Amino acid sequence: MSTKFKIGKYLISTVQDHISPFRDPAVVYPNVPAADWDPYRSFALFPDGKAQSQWRGHVIKLAGGGKGPVVLVDTGMGPGPHAHTGRNGEFLDNLKGEGVQPGDVSAVVITHTHGDHIGWNVTWEGGKPKATFPHAIYHIAQADWDFYSAQSPKNDAFEKQVRPLKELGRLRLVRGQIEVAPGISTLPTNGHTPGHQCVLVQADGQTGVLTGDLFHNVAQVTEQHWCPTFDWNTDLSTASRRWLLWRAHAEGWVVFSGHLGSGKSIGRVVERNGRPAWEAV
Repeated sequence: MSTKFKIGKYLISTVQDHISPFRDPAVVYPNVPAADWDPYRSFALFPDGKAQSQWRGHVIKLAGGGKGPVVLVDTGMGPGPHAHTGRNGEFLDNLKGEGVQPGDVSAVVITHTHGDHIGWNVTWEGGKPKATFPHAIYHIAQADWDFYSAQSPKNDAFEKQVRPLKELGRLRLVRGQIEVAPGISTLPTNGHTPGHQCVLVQADGQTGVLTGDLFHNVAQVTEQHWCPTFDWNTDLSTASRRWLLWRAHAEGWVVFSGHLGSGKSIGRVVERNGRPAWEAV
């Protein structure tokens, strides 16, 4: 299965960073009875009944290596070493494997400011922050900035990986839908966080959408009312999930998911037995 896919003139590639611990779905989805997982166990959970997420971002660049915008969507969990594996994050190495150096990135879009999506925003050296992608403007939803700025106690990941962007002159706060590069725009899908946003890519008559944390598990493509405990407002996240997945199905969009397993994370929403389902490409 694919880890990259062309949308018209653009090539969108996954950039893996690290992998989450195994989690009991009853903890992640506390309102979903265990029996409700039965139709999905064979492909949505591991044989022991646990779930696992991939931490990643995506890079969007011109196919064929032409000169043009290089847009990064989310920056993974960060350098580490991470407690559950003892290993470091691999985001920058994997980005370089796609032929992209940090200085090549022209724009970064953060779908939301949870720690596993902002981890490589800022690099700290000698107690001082610098933008990891020094020529990029970082696009973050105003609603997420307002919410996490006001949290007490302070959110450590936000304070280290988002707030410094303002003083570094690298931050653009986003309200609604804006174009980041030709054919690449933000798409508000609030609910997982107050300012959660997807990224829409439209080129040469084709459309792709990078969904951040609109859904975490493939079962949610069918059971769109299932909400993980991480969702800030489950009514809003459900409404956003239903709206975007319906549009993706109706209009034939290619969907680039934030957390599905490597090689199965890019797909389409199809109809199966009268219900929406995931079909990896």
